[in-house]
Amino acid sequence: MSRGRLISLVLWVALVAGLSILYALRPELLEPERVVETLRGSGQSVLVGYVVLSILRPITLIPSTVLIVVGTLLFPDLKWFVMISSLAAVVASAVLIYYFFEFLGLGDLFERKHAKHVRWLETQMNQKGFWLVVGWSMFPFVPTDVICYVAGTLRMHVGKFALGVTLGEIPIVAFYVWATGAVAGA
Repeated sequence: MSRGRLISLVLWVALVAGLSILYALRPELLEPERVVETLRGSGQSVLVGYVVLSILRPITLIPSTVLIVVGTLLFPDLKWFVMISSLAAVVASAVLIYYFFEFLGLGDLFERKHAKHVRWLETQMNQKGFWLVVGWSMFPFVPTDVICYVAGTLRMHVGKFALGVTLGEIPIVAFYVWATGAVAGA
């Protein structure tokens, strides 16, 4: 592993560990109302802040669901903006994860340690990868980030991957936006 990759890996692991501890000790930091208050305090740049935070979500370990709810509460009259920007951010962050995992060289590590499983997954992704990504992304009880790591490691075509994530996330993002609006009376 090159020095740059090693430094990136160490920084990422330290960030993940630090944020995990912080969120475990202070779970209220992820409450949608608190995030809304913080973003509202940023004035005119609230739209930009919301979109940037949504795209960088995998680095911050904030679940996309929280940010979609936050967006709906922040912009109750802009449901279509929240829907489109949230979906775009989910896809953008998925592509970031797709490339980041491979950049760290973790694909090669899994390849060496679990060659048999990697070959099986690779076969599955080559045969029906697009539909696996769509289905995985559509299912609300599994983290989409996992399929991003797998697709990146197995070098699935990034265009097919991004389209699969988009199609899978559309119903979920739409549900979260409109359900939050209905519950919050927005």
